Amino acid sequence: MKMIKLLSAVLLCLTQQAFAEQSVTNQEEDWLEDNGLEWQLSIGAFYVDMALPELIGADNSPAPPTLRADIKLQYKNFYLVTYSGDFFGGSDLGYQFIQEEEWGLDFIYGSYQLAFTETGYFDTNDPVVKELEGIRDRDPDQSLGVAYYRTVGDYLAVAELVYDVFGDTNGWVFHLEATRNFELRNWDLWLNFGANYYSSNFNNYFYGVTEQERNDYLTPYEPGSGASAFVQAQLSYPIAEDWEFSAGLSFLVGSSEAKDSPLLESNYARVLFSGVKYVF
Repeated sequence: MKMIKLLSAVLLCLTQQAFAEQSVTNQEEDWLEDNGLEWQLSIGAFYVDMALPELIGADNSPAPPTLRADIKLQYKNFYLVTYSGDFFGGSDLGYQFIQEEEWGLDFIYGSYQLAFTETGYFDTNDPVVKELEGIRDRDPDQSLGVAYYRTVGDYLAVAELVYDVFGDTNGWVFHLEATRNFELRNWDLWLNFGANYYSSNFNNYFYGVTEQERNDYLTPYEPGSGASAFVQAQLSYPIAEDWEFSAGLSFLVGSSEAKDSPLLESNYARVLFSGVKYVF
């Protein structure tokens, strides 16, 4: 659930870099590996069915993309990971501060809420949605914090506490999740579930309505703190040496504080996808 323009730019650069690295010599590849750089890139064609929390009057179902890319990049203790099975192409950017056998502590950077403007979620040339006319832009949070992770039986549990250091919300988020991988003969199943708690400032920034934003459809509203819960799953099957079938789903539901906002007509989101990808 961590979508930020910076990570999108980094992902694009890294994708271009990965293609360029196909032509480097074996000596250069050995040098990169010897200096602690590890990477994996997969690109595939997918059918995607997506529905976002419904903004009043806006188009909340984007045209399904046909290409998706995942990257796992690590240089020494720094890493960037993207997930097809995460919400809307989520990414993790972090630094491994402590690494023990069963637990660790990372510094992390990311975004925990979808941005939107008078035209809705998508940065297009479409006209202003009349129901949203006059609202200020809700820019993505740019949150920085710590992640504590620990092995609990067959699960990896993660607790994150972040503050929107570089954004405008002046708020914080507490994130909990658990992940487990299952091997079912030749199938691999990735299961992830958890919850988020958003501070009052954070929730008010995205779903509150100020007196200055009042119009014929919106009245002033302060939601206060809020929460959401989510579940995600991704199923993979190797169909050739470097080719893999992949399908997945994500579902998130927000608490009543968001649903009661005049800006929203629903408080849930979902993503369904299936397709074939090539793993470099």
